[in-house]
Formats: sequence, C-alpha cells, structure tokens
Amino acid sequence: MKVIKIQFFTVLLLILSVVDSFAAELSTTRMVSMIRPLEQYAMQYGEGDIKAYVFVDPKCPHSRDFISMIHDNKKMRSIYRYYIFFYELKRFDSHKLIGTLYASSSPLQKMLEVMVGGKELEPLSSLSPQIEEEISDIESVAVELGVNKRPYLIIAKEWK
Repeated sequence: MKVIKIQFFTVLLLILSVVDSFAAELSTTRMVSMIRPLEQYAMQYGEGDIKAYVFVDPKCPHSRDFISMIHDNKKMRSIYRYYIFFYELKRFDSHKLIGTLYASSSPLQKMLEVMVGGKELEPLSSLSPQIEEEISDIESVAVELGVNKRPYLIIAKEWK
C-alpha cells in the first residue's frame, strides 16, 4: 500500500511540475509582450541573440554586483543582449539619479561608470517631463509584472 501511495504522489508531483512549467511559459510570454514596448527606453548591453530584460536600481548593491558580473564576463554578453531598465527601490531614494542617468548623452556608459566603476554622480535637481514619463512607464509595467526585487531578470526564449 505504501508503494502505491508513493508512486501516486510522485506522479502527481510530476504532473503538477509540468502544469507549472506550462503556466510559467505562458507567464514569460505575457511578461515579454508587456516589456517589449519599453525596449526604446532600455540600455542595451551585449551582442547575444537571446534577450534578457533586467530591472535594476543604480544604488542597490545587488544590482551593482549583477551589472559588474555582466561587465566582467564577455561570454555572458556574447550569449545575451541585456535590456536594462532602471526601477527604483524606494529605500534607496534613487529617482533623481535614475533620471540623471537616463538624461545623460550616453546612459549605458554613465551607468557603467556609476554601477561598476563606483563613480559618484551629482543628480540633476529637476528632470525633464520626457524623462519623468519614461521612468513612469517603466514603473507601471514593473508594478504590473510584480517586480519586487533588484536585480529582476526575465529571459526571453525568443531569438532577437
């Protein structure tokens, strides 16, 4: 009798994991469709064929570690094309820094200087309405996606 119960629960767990995997795939597809309109705001880093969407806060030490890891690993950049979005963790009060990075003439380079190189950047005292709209658009999608930590990574299973 115990053998039958164990087999039944094993089969049940297997079925649930397959269903969960299928649901996760649908969820990833939905997430990617929500993020795709934001690609225009992203800082692209890497030349790979697989898209990876990343939400980071420039003041978050875990986000900095993640960006440093990408920066230091050419192979990661050759496999993935990272679409990096700034999304503030309220405890770091990084809104103006995020806006300053987006407003710079080379946001990716400035982000690397700050997040990898440790450069201190004086935030702008006020942000343009366009930058505020970009930050708001990213925040709206991030909230809908349930982005609750940084870095937050979504790998698109599609090619370019």
